[in-house]
Amino acid sequence: MIKLFDVIVKELKTILTSFSILTIIIGGNIIYAFFYPSPYLNDIVVKQKIAIVDDDRTTLSRNFAFNTNATPKIEVASITNMQNAISLLKQNKIYGILHIPSGFERDSIKLSVPKVYYIADNSYFFIHSTIIEGLNNASNALNTDIKIKQSLYNKDISIEDSKIDWDFIPLYNPSIGYLNYIISVILIFILHQTIIMSCGILCGLQNQQFKQGRKDYFCEVSPFFLINARVIAFSIIYFPLFLFYFGFIYDLYNITTFASMVELIIFGLAFVSSTSAFGIFLGSIFNRMEYVPQIVLVMSMPLLFALGFIWPSEMIPMWIKFFMNFIPALPSVDGFLKLNQMGADFSLIKWDFYHLLFLGIFYMLLSHIILHFRFHNIKIAK
Repeated sequence: MIKLFDVIVKELKTILTSFSILTIIIGGNIIYAFFYPSPYLNDIVVKQKIAIVDDDRTTLSRNFAFNTNATPKIEVASITNMQNAISLLKQNKIYGILHIPSGFERDSIKLSVPKVYYIADNSYFFIHSTIIEGLNNASNALNTDIKIKQSLYNKDISIEDSKIDWDFIPLYNPSIGYLNYIISVILIFILHQTIIMSCGILCGLQNQQFKQGRKDYFCEVSPFFLINARVIAFSIIYFPLFLFYFGFIYDLYNITTFASMVELIIFGLAFVSSTSAFGIFLGSIFNRMEYVPQIVLVMSMPLLFALGFIWPSEMIPMWIKFFMNFIPALPSVDGFLKLNQMGADFSLIKWDFYHLLFLGIFYMLLSHIILHFRFHNIKIAK
């Protein structure tokens, strides 16, 4: 334990005196946490274009079309027939079609349930939900018109009779904007990528020094002590950053949180240690400190899309899904979203937790083999 403690201290000293690693830790985490969300602070989705197909052509249907265009959420691009509307939708000139079928006013007056149809490409689910909210508001504005027409045909009905009220409550995105939708995942991904880069720089630097003939503590201690000390050292450094993200930054941007502190800390420790082990494995392979950061930067966008929350998971090829099972970002994002944003019980994310533990142990074993071969077998051969 004394030897392990000594190695941890030496690792921390090396990390905290390295300009390259500190640049990643400070610049890639603290500065980026404020820089990335800034363009989206006032981002609210408004005025999404739709087409209206009015097959009823009555006063009530025209009022519905007018109310729809008047809502701040929607802009009516055209009132046309279904064929033209479908064509506009396929050309991405509109994002949805409101179809008011024949008999809309008749059914409203006869106390039947009037039906309208909304057609959209649900790939744009964020835009889609905004349009649905606007249509709800437009339909609410018809209540008085409907009651007046009903009272003319049925004397038993009063204009003051009860009406349907809609209450739109966004559960996981209070601001109904891009920021709350994306930032909770991006923060996890930033931590994931910067941990890998930091570990990669440290390991690559020491491999480079060893190749140049410099013998230091990293080639004198056993790989077991070195790898465990390295994981602990990076966990010590990154866990406060994790708390900074999930505490101060989440509160700053009003991101929905449901997880208890204990559950968040347990899963967070698994995330940081597993990602550190993965970064150590990558860094152990290369003899140059700059290789891992370059690989991480090049692969960031493909990895982000392969996580399945920007690009639909069902459309991701199976071989990519298989590959992603070996990246700690996948169970981390899945677990944190369920636990912290959707209020899942820890038992519902236990497989994500076990997945992270498995990856951590797996990459520590691989790193042990690589470092043993790199430092100790060569030394014995000499």
